[in-house]
Parts: sequence; structure tokens; C-alpha cells
Amino acid sequence: MGRPIRPKANFLRLVDSGPAEPLTEDSFARPAWQNTLFAGANPSLIVIVDCEHVTDHELVTTLTGSKPKYVFDIRRVPRFDIGRLTRRAAFESFQAAGAHYIDLTSIHRQNRSSPSPEVIGKAINDALSFSSKGGAIAILVENSQFSEEYITTLLDALPSENEEPWDVFRVPLAPSAAPAPGHREVIFISHANPKDNEFAIWLAQQLTLCGYSVWCDVNNLSAGDRFWEDIENCIRNRCAKVIVVLSKNSQSASGVLDEIDLAIRVERASQLTRFVLPIRLDELSFADVRANLGRKNIIDFHRNWASGLKAIIDVLARDRVPHMDGAVLNALSFGSQKNRAIRVTDRPEQLTSNWLAIRKLPPFVYYYDVAAPLEQVEAIAAAMRTPSFRHLRLIGTFCDVKQGGPSEYSGMLTERYKVDINDFLTGRSTNAPSVKPRDAHNIIMSMLRQAWNKEMADRGLRSFAMASNSLAWYMPCNLLDRNTVTFFSDQKKRRKVMVNWSERRKVFWHFAVEARPSLGLQPRYILRQHVIFTADGQTPLVSKERMHVLRRRFCKSWWNDRWRDLLVGFVAWLNSSPNKLTLDASLQVELDQQLLSFISPLSLDSDENSTDARNSERDDDELTDDDFDVSDGIDDPVSEIQDISEA
Repeated sequence: MGRPIRPKANFLRLVDSGPAEPLTEDSFARPAWQNTLFAGANPSLIVIVDCEHVTDHELVTTLTGSKPKYVFDIRRVPRFDIGRLTRRAAFESFQAAGAHYIDLTSIHRQNRSSPSPEVIGKAINDALSFSSKGGAIAILVENSQFSEEYITTLLDALPSENEEPWDVFRVPLAPSAAPAPGHREVIFISHANPKDNEFAIWLAQQLTLCGYSVWCDVNNLSAGDRFWEDIENCIRNRCAKVIVVLSKNSQSASGVLDEIDLAIRVERASQLTRFVLPIRLDELSFADVRANLGRKNIIDFHRNWASGLKAIIDVLARDRVPHMDGAVLNALSFGSQKNRAIRVTDRPEQLTSNWLAIRKLPPFVYYYDVAAPLEQVEAIAAAMRTPSFRHLRLIGTFCDVKQGGPSEYSGMLTERYKVDINDFLTGRSTNAPSVKPRDAHNIIMSMLRQAWNKEMADRGLRSFAMASNSLAWYMPCNLLDRNTVTFFSDQKKRRKVMVNWSERRKVFWHFAVEARPSLGLQPRYILRQHVIFTADGQTPLVSKERMHVLRRRFCKSWWNDRWRDLLVGFVAWLNSSPNKLTLDASLQVELDQQLLSFISPLSLDSDENSTDARNSERDDDELTDDDFDVSDGIDDPVSEIQDISEA
């Protein structure tokens, strides 16, 4: 006898009788005439959450309303940066709802190709087999896993309680009718060409990276195209949104005005909500915006492109603009079309990051009583040579002051508490004054920053205060032999100039590094590169304006390979020990010897002329006498390398 046929899943939908009501906890309550949405009494309820389109409010409401017993995460990347939600807030919501979170993202790493819904369904069933069944289930999915066909296939491999059909509730709420063929899915960018091309290209790339289909004339029009017919057809029949870039340039651009007029007429005739999205690029006065757009809410990009982009993404997610697959490859292809000599290939490539991993943190945090008046505790903590912080009237450090602390304060300090650093970070220390996890995180970050700065000062580097008040450290002239560092790259011995004199500018330039600590799955220092200018090889220029102008002109022909080699050389110089790099032996902050590297599944192929093309972009205003690589003929004649000069 064959396997009995189970009833198909019941997809619970809204009736298409107007705009969808907002999701509330009552959406999961049991009406008098139906039990299927009552989570506590229905073990066959399964909630599918599209994390790419759900809002933070909808996600929290789903958890509190459905009260799932298990939350399975089957996405490739389990991110929780949804609206104002954070990973910690999401897990607090799971805990409040009494849900057990189970991460199944390892399935994607175990399968070279994208795992089928049958495989994922079996993995969920296997996970449930080790636990007591009963209770609703929530599954966090990507948009590509949100279709009814995909969910049906997944549930066929996942038997429900008592072999009853699953009652499926999808969030965001899905209407009963699927969109008709040829539905609107394109985001059209209207802008002044060519004056606002740079911004339009950037915006198109960011939206493509987020998975949206973008139409922009810089990318979509070629020589000989009947461009207005293409534009009109796109706006009338294919566009989900028309983004209008408002600027002083676009106010008089006839093409932009025609596109605005057409988009407004389509919006009104088809009764489309938020079809036209105006954004302000420059200091154009809101009073000067034309009347047909002035009544709309204008997204401001003038002060911050990042916040403006987030506002657009929020609108697209709220209005459920279709999300496209293959976003990363599409974005790379979009960027490469500007230069037809560049091609995206499937060949893996090793990428060097600017992360220097922290392999070992100090094991303990020590608290000390201070034999001094309370008003002096802050000054004593600040004057200590070892990284420290003040907590109440106590001083905390990474080390035992009797072994590594400054002798001038040893007689004033008495050890009171010794806390494991993991307990300190999680706020679970019971034998010491409690510190909230967030405050503990900030304290450790401050201590790591102090440890780095102390190490750089001890090695003879000079500091320069950036606008963020962080310190960038540079080597003064003649600190190193011939102002160069030696390192190996591609199995070749290289020597890199870190300080040099510009005869044309009459200044010294110094490569500088700013280190920002970061905690997480991989504690690390994020190294940011800068260039500092001095008149005497020691002291930074006083004029910030001249420093800024020099930096822009001097570094505009520095490509990624140059910045990378300078940073690799700097890290190689830091490795004074043959086995490890430690920030002060008493602190026990152990760093990796090399920058973290990653393998990209894709790479870019370019023609042999690409280097010549880069060099041809330079103008006569650039420096001509500053070499960065020096020959190493004395020690290793085979590896002699001469870098491109600033000519």
C-alpha cells in the first residue's frame, strides 16, 4: 500500500477587499468561529516570516501574538538588523515569547548549491525529533523562500502534529492573489545627466546590492537606442517606484522635467501610492521644488547619503517592492559595465581585509581600592600608564599592578576583586560590583584602545588627533632605517617607504594608521589608513585646511594595491616577536601576525591595458617625485621592485 496522502497546507490569507490592516496581536487570537490561528491550542500552526520585508514591529508582534515554541532560522545569513531591532533585542523577544531559537544556516554551508526545500524541511523535522513536539512553529526565511510553492514543498517534508495539515500564516500578510505577469518591479532613477551621474551610479549600485531591479540611463542606454520610447515604456508599465533626484542641476534639465511629468500622470491615472519618491541631493531650497513634487515628503540626501539610502530602503520594504535574486552578481555587473574591459568571473579570489584579529584577550579584570580622596580617583585612573577605568570609587585594569602597573601608584592601590573577562562582559560577575553588559562592552573597547595607543607610543610613533578624536599613529622621519619596512608578499621580499619628502610640495608625508577595536564573533582591531604631512618630519602641519588639500591631491592616484601594501608593511613592522604580536606583555592582548583575509567566490577580470588606463587618468597637478617601493638589491637582488612613481 502506498504512502497515505496528507491534506495540503492551509494558507491563511487576507481577503482582497481593500488595503491590508496592520498586523496586531489580535491577528493571532482565536475568533469564535475558528481555532486555526490560536497558537496555544493549535500545534499545526506554522508562521513563515519574510525577514527581508518584515518590519521590526511586525516581527515582535508575530512573536508575542503566535507564541511559537520553536523559531527556526533557515536564511543564509541570520541577520536581525530590521528597522530599529538589534540581535540582542530579537533574542530578548524570543525569550519573552517562550520560543527556542534554532539556527539551521549551517545547511547552506554543507551544500555547495542552494539546499532544496525538501532538505530544509527534513532538517527541521530532525531537529524537532530531539524535542517534545507540540506548539506553534515560526520559520525565518529570505524573500526567495517566501513563495507558496516553496513553502508547500518544505512542509511536505515536515509532518505536522497528528498528520494534520499545517495552518500557514505568512508575515508580512500575503494577499490571496499572486501578482499578474508583467507586474511592476523596476526602480527608475531620474537625474540630471551628466552632472549628477556620480550619485545616480552610486544609488543604483546600492539598490541593486539590496536585490532590486534598477533602471538608470547611465547603465541601461547604449548608443543608438530610442531612449524616450524605452523610458516611457518603463515608467508606464514596469516601474514600481520612480526616484527623482532633486538638485540645482535637475531643476532646469528638460529630460528630468519630462520624466517627472510622465511619472506624476501615471501615478494619478493608476492611483499608485508613493509611486514618485523625490530626494534632495544638494542645498536646493525646499521652497524651490516644483509644485507637483513639493506636496510630497522629500527624502534628504544632502547631509548624509547613508541615512537617505536607509529611508528609501524602508519605503521599498514597506511597499513590498519585488525583491530580485542574484543581487551581488547583478551589482558587480552593473559596476563593471562602466568599463567594458572589466568582467565578472566565477574564479575565487583572496581578499585582504583591514582587520587585525585579537587572538587572546586579557583573562581577568582587576578592581582596586584607592587610598586617596574620592575627587582624586578620576585623575589617578587617567594618569596610570596601564589601560584603566573608574567604577564608583574603584579603578579597574587588565593586569595585576604589582606585576605590570606603575610603581608610583602601587602603594595606593589594594586589590579588591578579580573578575573573569567573560563574566565581566556578560554582566554575570557575582563577587564584584555589577556592570551592565553594554557598559562592560564599552569599557573593554576603551581599554583595548588605550592598550593600542600605549604600544604605539612605546614604539616611538607620533599621534595625530582625527576629527573623531581617535588617534592616527605615524612614524617620524628616521625612526626606521631609510624610512622603510620589509615584508613578504606573493613570496617576494619587498621594502615599502613609510615616510618620504615631497620636493614639489615641500613637506614630508607619513603613512598613518588609526585602530578601532571591535568585539564580536572575531574580536579585532579595524585599521584605518591615513596620510599625515609635516614640515620637519616630526610635527604635523598646524593648518587643517592645508592638510586636507594636500591629502586630496597627494593621494588621488593611490589605488587599493598601494594602500594594501602600505598597511601590510606596517603590520609586518609591528611583529617584533617571531611567534606573536602582543600589546605589552603585562596586558596579554595577543594579536594575529597578519591581516585577516577572505576568499571571494567571484573576481574581476580586466584587460592588460587597465593599469595604463589608471595612469592616464592622472593630471599634471599630481606629484612626480615620490616612490613607495624601493629596490632591495643589497639583500635580495632577485626581488628588486620599483613601484609606479607619482608622475
